[in-house]
This record gives sequence, C-alpha cells and structure tokens, in this order.
Amino acid sequence: MTNKKIQEIIENILGFLSLTDDQIKINFIDEDQIQVNISLPEDITGIFIGRGGENINALRLILSLIISQRTNTWPKLRLNVNDYQEKREEYLTDLAKDAAEKAQELQREIILPNLSSYERRIVHLHVESLGTVTTESRGQEPRRQLVVIPKTK
Repeated sequence: MTNKKIQEIIENILGFLSLTDDQIKINFIDEDQIQVNISLPEDITGIFIGRGGENINALRLILSLIISQRTNTWPKLRLNVNDYQEKREEYLTDLAKDAAEKAQELQREIILPNLSSYERRIVHLHVESLGTVTTESRGQEPRRQLVVIPKTK
C-alpha cells in the first residue's frame, strides 16, 4: 500500500473529528515512520490532548490499528497536536535534570511521579546522557515508578 493510501486513511479518520486538510500535516519519514501534526485553535487543543496526553495516545493507537489492518504493517506513528509532544519532552528532560541534581546533592533516591512507558524512556535516555545518576523502573503498571539513583550511593 502506498503512502498516498495511508495518507487518505489518516485524513478520512481525522475528518470524522471535524478536522480539515489545512489542520493536518502528514510526513513520511521512511517506510515505517509517519509523523502527523495537527494544528488547532488553543481553546479545543485540550480535548484532543486529554489529561496527561491520554486522548492523543488513544487517537494514535486507533490510527495505527486501522493502518495496520489495511496494510498488514505496523507503522511507527507519531501524532502531535500543537507541538504538545515537544513541550512534553522538554518538560520531561527538565524533570530528569532536576531529579538527577537533587539525587546527587542529597545522595538518595528520587522517585518520579507516574509516567507512561514512553515518558519513562525519555527520562531514562536523558539521565543516561548526564552520567551522574542511573535510573530504574519499579513496580507494576499502572503504578510503575521511575527512580533516579545517585551513582556514588
């Protein structure tokens, strides 16, 4: 199935949500990576993002499932509404940096609030790049927590 067909599928589904073509931008990064950017008025952005990104994640999953069903492939679909993903990643890297500094300063473990697996991965990768602390995930979903541990402990 061609990128054109996948684009039609995405546009049709998002059309059911009253989105217009000028609000949707689809980029095919490579064979199995698709970036979908949605631009909305600020007053309705929250409806599409949801609490903690729940709605945007659900919509991404629905789009991925439908594309998978029609193409027999599972594309890596990244869905972004008004740059929410970039803002969230920036918040998470700041959170990771602050937790790493605090863990190093206090020489004790810092437990971060519940994060999704994707968000935990972002924090793990950022903390790994700092080199002063390590991280580990503890517990079971939905209460899985990320712990920042000073290396000198």
